[in-house]
Amino acid sequence: MEIGRHRTIHETPGLVRLIIDGDLAASEVVRILDQYRLSADRYGYVLVMADVTRIGTMPAEARKSICAGADIPMRGTVIYNTSFQSRLLCTLVMGALQLFTGAQQHPVVFLVDEAEARAWIDERRLSLGDTALAV
Repeated sequence: MEIGRHRTIHETPGLVRLIIDGDLAASEVVRILDQYRLSADRYGYVLVMADVTRIGTMPAEARKSICAGADIPMRGTVIYNTSFQSRLLCTLVMGALQLFTGAQQHPVVFLVDEAEARAWIDERRLSLGDTALAV
């Protein structure tokens, strides 16, 4: 689904791939979270694979809007193709989400490329087994 210049793709069950292209507005963050919620509603959880090669800025309002996803059963996020600046931004944003939501089963990892990200998703899915559905 196109969300501004960004894109979400529902891939294997419970996996949403996010491609960020440019700055993220609060309204776009909310729409991205809606896509995560759709996957979680269908499969009981969501794993996210985010390509941030072309990430821009994320204003404070957009960062705050991440809390709208507190109810989504996130079970892991892998972020790849990061620059130093994008890794800092993603670390701050994901750290805040985990702090405010108490997400215990939501590890966030940074990997080099899509191949490593897919391997991590496969391992994560295996390690979760049936526990992925537990809230």
